[in-house]
Amino acid sequence: MLRVAGPRKLGMALSDADGGISASPETGQLGPTAKHYEIPSQNEASSAPPLGFLAVEVDIFRPPGDPFNQRTWPFPLIREKVTGTGESDLVTNAAYDDAFIDRFVAAGLKLAERGAVGVITSCGFLALAQNKLAARLPIPIATSALVQIPSLRAIIPADKAIGVFTYDSKRLGDAHLLELGIDPKHIRVWGTPDDGHLRGICARGETYDSERLEKELIDEAKAFTSRFPEVAAIVLECTNMPPCADKIHQAINLPVYDVYTMGTWFYSGLVRQNPQSWK
Repeated sequence: MLRVAGPRKLGMALSDADGGISASPETGQLGPTAKHYEIPSQNEASSAPPLGFLAVEVDIFRPPGDPFNQRTWPFPLIREKVTGTGESDLVTNAAYDDAFIDRFVAAGLKLAERGAVGVITSCGFLALAQNKLAARLPIPIATSALVQIPSLRAIIPADKAIGVFTYDSKRLGDAHLLELGIDPKHIRVWGTPDDGHLRGICARGETYDSERLEKELIDEAKAFTSRFPEVAAIVLECTNMPPCADKIHQAINLPVYDVYTMGTWFYSGLVRQNPQSWK
């Protein structure tokens, strides 16, 4: 069982080599000194073009599977921090103000200048900013795992629904779906409990407990699909959920999509590489 201390006040160090956020490739946590953590992963050393990542100020443990962690991805990842992006700033059903959007645009432009071929983010609630960011960045951006929903709707029976398993169902609303051209009537939403461990890690500074988090997410996913048997596939909105995606899939026996499935699909078109078996 893995336990790691929860959020702390941010003191992000900038890496001379990376130009962005420095973090431990072993733990995914932000490091106190840039030089200590300038250890390139195999993916970082690749000559393939990097995917850009807009990192927010929710400073928690991020194991492999979390999009912040370099080891999550089969391609290089470069990051830029966006300031003024704590949990309460991000997780909202109200439109983001212009200053908030401007900060994401500025960071996205830096990623483009550094050679990123596209951009993803570290919070699914940023679906609310999809159209504004896409209009202002010179490279493609996919803000949220929710961008996969239109395609999923096309491949399931018309009388079935897509389930969105979110960090907070009270703050994820129709506005997030409509921003992506999704009809809310085809969606069922379920959130983690207010007093649960995921919310505790991100908002209350609880120590990260991998077994406790996994159990919570599995139990909630089972309750979700029991309550809504018409759900034919699940999308994990929260970027902290993918490390448990395989166990969720096994528990509910339904297709499970998340920021990892979105990111790998997104990158596969941005940098098209035919398999070796084709050659």
